[in-house]
Formats: sequence, structure tokens, C-alpha cells
Amino acid sequence: MTVTTDLVSEFVRAANTLPKLPQAERRRLLERGVTASGALRGLLSKTGKLVPFDGSTEYVIGEIARNVENMPDETVAKALLALAGQIRALRILNKEDA
Repeated sequence: MTVTTDLVSEFVRAANTLPKLPQAERRRLLERGVTASGALRGLLSKTGKLVPFDGSTEYVIGEIARNVENMPDETVAKALLALAGQIRALRILNKEDA
């Protein structure tokens, strides 16, 4: 598996077991996802490929991460799954070797 595949799996697993995760771990996962998504978008842009996502998802999820203590589990789970989907799509578009 690749690093991005592992990250996507970790986000899906976390979304499915969210009630067991402490707030700090939720924040850490969301922040890692925002960073990874931004890096993959930047790589696409740098290589001259079409970037189908803007930074709006990362901005919204960054806000969720900053206020994770006040967010319902469902919102955090949806944010993790959104990151997983976006990172997966960006990985495919970057044609990362599997």
C-alpha cells in the first residue's frame, strides 16, 4: 500500500469508530487530512494537471478541526470521509503508483 492509501484507510476507520476517538486525535486526523489534500492539490497544480478541487473543502474542514470539541460526531465523521474521498481522487489524478 502507499502512504495515501494508508491515510484514506485510516480516515475511513476513524469515521467508523469515532465515538472511541478522543478530541485530540480527531483534531490531529483532520489536520493531517487537510495538509495531505493541500499537498496533493499543489502537486497537481505544479505538474500542470487539471485540479478539480479548490481549497474550500480544506478550509471548512480546518474550521471543524479548530472547533472539534463543539462538533457533533456526525459532522466530524462526514469531514473525515470527505477528506478520504478527496485524497483518493487526488491520488488517482496524480497517478501515484500503487
